[in-house]
Amino acid sequence: MANSHRRRNCLSKIKIDGTWLTEEQEIKGGVVGAFKDLLTDPGGWHPSMEGLDFNRIGDEEAARLEEVFSEDEVFLALSDLNRDKAPGPDGAENLRDFRPISLVGGLYKLLAKVLANRLKKVMGKVVSLAQNAFVEGRQILDAALIANEAIDSLLKRNESEVLCKLDREKAYDHINWNFLLFVMQSMGFGEKWTRWISWCISTASFSVLVNGTLEGYFNSSRRLRQRDPLSPYLFVIGMEALSRLILRAVGRGFLSGCRVNGRGGDGALVSRLLFADDTLVFCEASEDQMVYLSWLLMWFEAISGLRINLDKSEILPVGRVENLEALALEAGCKVGRLPSSYLGIPLGANHKSVAVWDGVEERFRKRLALWKRQFISKGGRITLIRSTLSSMPIYLMSLLRMPRVVSLRLEKIQRDFLWGGGVLERKPHLVNWDTVCLDKRKGGLGVRRLSTLNRALLCKWNWRFANERENLWRHVISRKFREEEGGWVTREVKESYGVGFWKEIRKEGALMQNKVVFSVGNGRRVKFWKDNGCGNLALCNSFPSLYAFASSKEAWVVEFWDPSGEEGVWSPRFSRPFNDWEVEEVERLLLTIRGVRLIPLVEDRMLWKETSNGIFSVKSLYNDLASRRVDLWYDLEP
Repeated sequence: MANSHRRRNCLSKIKIDGTWLTEEQEIKGGVVGAFKDLLTDPGGWHPSMEGLDFNRIGDEEAARLEEVFSEDEVFLALSDLNRDKAPGPDGAENLRDFRPISLVGGLYKLLAKVLANRLKKVMGKVVSLAQNAFVEGRQILDAALIANEAIDSLLKRNESEVLCKLDREKAYDHINWNFLLFVMQSMGFGEKWTRWISWCISTASFSVLVNGTLEGYFNSSRRLRQRDPLSPYLFVIGMEALSRLILRAVGRGFLSGCRVNGRGGDGALVSRLLFADDTLVFCEASEDQMVYLSWLLMWFEAISGLRINLDKSEILPVGRVENLEALALEAGCKVGRLPSSYLGIPLGANHKSVAVWDGVEERFRKRLALWKRQFISKGGRITLIRSTLSSMPIYLMSLLRMPRVVSLRLEKIQRDFLWGGGVLERKPHLVNWDTVCLDKRKGGLGVRRLSTLNRALLCKWNWRFANERENLWRHVISRKFREEEGGWVTREVKESYGVGFWKEIRKEGALMQNKVVFSVGNGRRVKFWKDNGCGNLALCNSFPSLYAFASSKEAWVVEFWDPSGEEGVWSPRFSRPFNDWEVEEVERLLLTIRGVRLIPLVEDRMLWKETSNGIFSVKSLYNDLASRRVDLWYDLEP
């Protein structure tokens, strides 16, 4: 077996720069030389970035980054380290398909993890809202939501634009160290910190293992190491320079961006979206803008070393674009078509499209093809369904409504696998699927029903909208659909569906009713009578007789708060004097709200009642929705 693996992995020939090498010494020399060239900065002149505005951290934050390491943070970093996994495709023949694998030493990796834990705390302050990778509180799906809502706005206004979907070529391998350190200094990072980072990225040396023999020994002069905990954060910081270059071009009128609006108003301007090395740029369908973007990308390459991969990049027309071929010629990349995909999510596809789910079904069948050759018990099949098959559609279900025909099709595959002995054949199903999907405590097998899970995943966006007030996706959605009073939800979406996702997401906001309470801060977003800021019921329901003659039924909490005195007092207003029999009810009201105090500098928050920490979880909502089904054990009780 070992000899078989060795023969399969042996390089008998390799293609380098278009030339096939077959002799063993030629292969070894060619591979070492190619990797040495890849990891060596060509030197020469690099343009300046002087005058480019970056977000900066404060002096106190910069000083905290340079503090002496504590035993607790070192132990935490050690606990968080993951096992390594070697990346790379099997059966590669072209040297470009081989990825350099950095065998990062254990002690260095621990140090890098400590620094990475410090760095990630300030990433949100130096990285613009257009970047969503490796920034706490931002998610990969945010960019996909924004992109689709932008396309939806353009199509509904019958406007034409071009989306440039850009990919970097071997991004980690080409980034220039001096460029990266300059960007960090421009962001306010201190001298000691930049020296630490410089040491971390420049101390690596490399050998290449060719057919079991170590060849060459050389240092690199560019590149971030794979598997290094610092590398993702440093790369995002480097990409911030591109984000700022595009923003400056939009501000000076060289690029247009896309105006996302719906119900009147100015809307939100979206010019670029970045997630690691995937970049989406919105441009007017004009050759002038495409030429400027091409020059901007070449300038960025000269500064940073990061080159566009033209084989993977494309321009996508939105609406009717007459001069598409000319635009593609200026950009130097291929022409794509909508619907396409971005970050694994459909881009510009109809919201009811069944075709976008074909990939999920294909992955189902590929996985089952591997399993059907094994003798798996029924208990094992149940475990595989719960742990693997039910999880495969989650990424798409987190943003898209799964059509009913798709959920029925996928659940049929799961049923046939469960009862068919691992083969997708129609055999008698001993228990109906509704019972199988019940919780184990209710007599089921705990398999998740896809349609119910889909609803819970979509509802999470409504929770995020209520609580994530600073993120770009929320800004875009609120400008497009407008907010209800208080800003907890958007207004009901009455427009046609189009290619946007928010209309379906907004529908599931109703699932949060009666499951949230409010933590009162400054009282500017919570209504005194109608929002449940004191206990589990709104005051209008707890005290209906008093609410009936309240002078302002829509008043905010802050309107009834008198900050005078040491602690402040409550002063709710009514339209008439109290009757004798109502005094006791008023006293009970004041007793209920006595423990609530306003904190002027603290925002009001929404809390989820179904979890102990007050934070929404898909699991808690799914369990609540699933619990409304029949309890099998209860029905069998004598």
